[in-house]
Amino acid sequence: MFIYKYHFNTYSGGIMTFRKVTITLPKNMYKEGILLVKKGLFSNFSDLVRSGIRQEFKELKPDMEDIDERLIYKDKELIAGVKQSVKEAQAGKGNVVKSEKEMDDYFESL
Repeated sequence: MFIYKYHFNTYSGGIMTFRKVTITLPKNMYKEGILLVKKGLFSNFSDLVRSGIRQEFKELKPDMEDIDERLIYKDKELIAGVKQSVKEAQAGKGNVVKSEKEMDDYFESL
């Protein structure tokens, strides 16, 4: 179950939405985390957990981009369409789309 909490962000003047999440940790991991908080490395245990999650996001970002790219390159129909578009553009047969409506009309015609 998620519980929404609202916190006023004084830096940007907006409202930030938080979700309360319950996690279960091994006792020794919890104790080590509390020790880091007591030593002043983190303001509280939640700050420690958020910091760890941010670090994971940062480290996994290149992997996620690679996964997304591999999924795109596995789509044979998409690749064939891109190659065909490149050939048409090189031959001067490409269409220049000047508005969002023109793009919508083009895709509707396919």
